[in-house]
Amino acid sequence: MDHACVSGQSLGSEPTLPYLSPELRGQTLLVGANFASAGIGILNDTGVQFVNIIRMYRQYEYFKEYQRRVSALIGQQRTKRLVNQALVLITVGGNDFVNNYYLVPFSARSRQYALPDYVKFLISEYRKLLMRLYDLGARRVLVTGTGPLGCVPAELAMRGGRNGQCAPELQRAATLFNPQLTQMLKQLNNEYRSDVFIAANTQLMNGDFISNPRAFGFVTSKVACCGQGPYNGLGLCTVASNLCPNRDQYAFWDPFHPSEKANGIIVQRMLTGSTEYMNPMNLSTIIALDSKLADHA
Repeated sequence: MDHACVSGQSLGSEPTLPYLSPELRGQTLLVGANFASAGIGILNDTGVQFVNIIRMYRQYEYFKEYQRRVSALIGQQRTKRLVNQALVLITVGGNDFVNNYYLVPFSARSRQYALPDYVKFLISEYRKLLMRLYDLGARRVLVTGTGPLGCVPAELAMRGGRNGQCAPELQRAATLFNPQLTQMLKQLNNEYRSDVFIAANTQLMNGDFISNPRAFGFVTSKVACCGQGPYNGLGLCTVASNLCPNRDQYAFWDPFHPSEKANGIIVQRMLTGSTEYMNPMNLSTIIALDSKLADHA
């Protein structure tokens, strides 16, 4: 289960259907839509090894199309208000390291850029994507950083040190990227003179239960519940994989993704976390503010 679904449940809203679902029609359109596509990145060349992925520019075309479809139902003015008042979640960036820069030794991007320069390049490209999202009507955007990239079971299996230490290069990438992302979001908010973009420090949220799994009721944060090889970190979760008896005791469901229980902890931080986790404010504050604004609209 991804963050979008869990946070939707926590907010008491219906889960959003994938945009290309045939069931997304009529009144269901007014609930919202999920435009996400696994494996993509900020850059168009991220995820080239995957077929049929929907890159960011295409997702934005779908978002425009979505608004046209909603307009046909409720008119242009109400659609504009609906989109302006919507909470948008965007999670992108991690794959630009895992499925691009570090995908193979001496990748095209790693030959082109030293890591600090690549991070700056990503941030400048991400900035353009977020400005485009603003132009498309988004006024409340939750932007998650990357998790601790080097600590997921897949990276422990492939690049980690002895005794399950996190892969240092990927950790360095996350540690460079996330503060610069938060800084860029602050600058955009200053330019728009509004708290449009909310930075969710998912590196810290994940880091809490990765560094101290037992405090959160997990038996391990190194071994995935479903997978194979060292740390169950190799390949995908398939019928041939090892499967743990109780997924709630594992911080990771598969080689890359947190378990549902772990996602619940992340969402709780998003809802009520301090500015260390959610900057400039958490989701509970946003909901309270926006419901007041809606009452006055």
